[in-house]
Amino acid sequence: MAGMKPSINKHRLIVVAWTLVAILCFIFLYCARKPFVIGGVSDPKAESSLAMQTMTDKLAYGNSRVFVLYKSDQLKVDDKEFVSQVNQSLAGLDHFPLTHHILSPYNNRPQIAANNHAAFAVVVMNDSPDVVANYMQTLKQMLGTPQNLKMYVGGQPSYINDVNELSEVSLLRGELIAFPLCIIVLLYVFRTFVAALLPVILGLINTAIILTSLYVIGYFTELSIYVLNVATILGLAFSLDYTLLVTYRFREELERRGNVEEAVRASMKTAGKAIFYSGLAVIISMASLVFFPINIMSSVGVSGIVVIIVVLASSISMLPALLSLLGHNVNKWPVPFLRLDKYTDDIKTHFWYRTTLRVMKHPLMFLLPTAVFLIALGYPFLHVKPNRADATILPPWTQSRQLQDQFTQYFNANALAPINIVIQSNKQPILSFNNIGDLYTFTHNLQKDNRVDHILGIVSVDPKLTQYQYQDMYTFLGINELDKSVQQLVHNSTNSSYTIMSVISKFPVNSDDTFDLVRKIRQSNVGADFSMQVTGNSAIIIDTVHSVYTLFAKLIIIISVITYLVLLVLLRSVVLPLKAILMNFLSLCVCYGMLVFIFQEGHFSSLLNFTAPGYTDLILPVLLFFSLFGISMDYEVFLLTRIKEIYDQTGDNDKSVCVGLDKSARIITSAALLVVIVTGAFVSADIIFIKAFGLGIALAVAADATIIRLLLVPATMRLLGKWNWYLPKWLNRLLPNFSI
Repeated sequence: MAGMKPSINKHRLIVVAWTLVAILCFIFLYCARKPFVIGGVSDPKAESSLAMQTMTDKLAYGNSRVFVLYKSDQLKVDDKEFVSQVNQSLAGLDHFPLTHHILSPYNNRPQIAANNHAAFAVVVMNDSPDVVANYMQTLKQMLGTPQNLKMYVGGQPSYINDVNELSEVSLLRGELIAFPLCIIVLLYVFRTFVAALLPVILGLINTAIILTSLYVIGYFTELSIYVLNVATILGLAFSLDYTLLVTYRFREELERRGNVEEAVRASMKTAGKAIFYSGLAVIISMASLVFFPINIMSSVGVSGIVVIIVVLASSISMLPALLSLLGHNVNKWPVPFLRLDKYTDDIKTHFWYRTTLRVMKHPLMFLLPTAVFLIALGYPFLHVKPNRADATILPPWTQSRQLQDQFTQYFNANALAPINIVIQSNKQPILSFNNIGDLYTFTHNLQKDNRVDHILGIVSVDPKLTQYQYQDMYTFLGINELDKSVQQLVHNSTNSSYTIMSVISKFPVNSDDTFDLVRKIRQSNVGADFSMQVTGNSAIIIDTVHSVYTLFAKLIIIISVITYLVLLVLLRSVVLPLKAILMNFLSLCVCYGMLVFIFQEGHFSSLLNFTAPGYTDLILPVLLFFSLFGISMDYEVFLLTRIKEIYDQTGDNDKSVCVGLDKSARIITSAALLVVIVTGAFVSADIIFIKAFGLGIALAVAADATIIRLLLVPATMRLLGKWNWYLPKWLNRLLPNFSI
């Protein structure tokens, strides 16, 4: 017993160190300033991004635009009272702290609605949208509350401000919903209060350390605001998962062996090894996101790596130390009315053993309809419509969403997201006689396209003017002699070498018609002296889809190969890793199909409290793939390592599958239920992106841990028989053999 004291002291030191770090992290999080941004949803090297940069650097277009819409059911826009209230409201921005200029509706007729009861002004600023977002409340207060008019404020800075506020609320609400439910499940699984609290304690400690790490990283590199929600979801999910798997195995080994240290050692050699390899597969998957040029994706990749490093570190250091200190006390304080599990009961009476035996007697009868059912759930993804997220992902009561809804009612909503053509004159001044002629011809021809609603530019201010009149106006008359509205247009869109032309499509931003229009413009030629770049939401979607999904396809292959090699080392089989990867793709199939069915098409929208935007965020499928690939592999690794453990002892394929599944089925379904609760709790979020991410993982994990692991796995392993364990002798000699 005397020899035990140094070991106990070591265990206590480990637990105290982790606890102190967690306390410091909680203090830091309370005091720290949030360093995160919402931008970074496009490829900075794409044509659309380069064009946006040109607009910011070379022209007075402005980094940020805030839209202020005024409307009245009684007054018309030209009525004295309406004009007075609008001018008075906009005059309130005279002392606004950020440099800006205002595009008044009274200097630009397209800013007035066709029914003459609504108009919008544009506040243009050179500061980034993330900076302007911090001043949105100040801006709205300075605009005041016009009498007899309704006012709506929106645009990208307003959208960012709303997302920042709602993401914090969603984070807190999700945790408040998830934790009580998780405790109930853990009490049912472990039947004792002490064991049930272990995953919760580690979950809280890990989450504090993960978020603090991301805050620190965020001060040195740009991270998306969404990493907070994603990291919390993944951090809690993996913490609960890994702690549950190891603790459950520890109690089983403790009952069998009686000795605490031996039970800890055996648990880490089996369950610990499984979570280590699972974590390795997750890191490989999440690290792949870092290679994407889109900030939000690389940010989630960084958060995923941080999550797994922290969770794995605590699972193989703090958790075994805690279990060593607790020993038999892990079974203390039993839950009333629930019998403590006995792992030595007759296995043939167990539900999972009998179910697996039934599946393996009729493998094809279970395999074929189950596979068809899962593929059918994925079918809606064939109709996916990728789009860049906007205010439609927010609830109707947010100010940016209200502005967008009102704008859609009174104007062509595409005016908020036009196709912007940045045209550069390489030799002559942009307003030279010949260049104006070429610009007019280009604009006139483009206006004939039946997909074009209207065009805003220096040669389309008045459709009645001819080419020669425009040439005379800009070449001979001079800018200072022009109408004030034209002067303002030229000032905001044109300099000596550049001009911007905004094309408003008749069709939605993410429609095939608008995409084809963008492609046509890019293939067009303005004139011999010109070069051009095309940007705007539609162009960004085209460029981002091309950039992201070209790399995505390559990374799927690379990750699959690396994961195969990792599982090959762990399972010592050339067949089982391939089967594991294929099963993962089936759970992803379910996730993708339901993503479109629910959030794009709007089924169950009233139940889940959202309005379907009619599209799928173009980066969401990629983020879900890399997150789910790791989570799904977690259960596959735990299940197959348990089956392999039995097979190594018996050499009997059918028996190892039945016994291995019985030993792990309950813990897999329990772990999966915890993940479903944690991720599903974020369905309560007010932002559709977070809602979809949480529910997508929850649905995939539910299918993965029940239908796939408990029906398809035994059916396929029965059909494959001895081939499950095929490994050439020469390859076995080459493979390394790691232990924990």
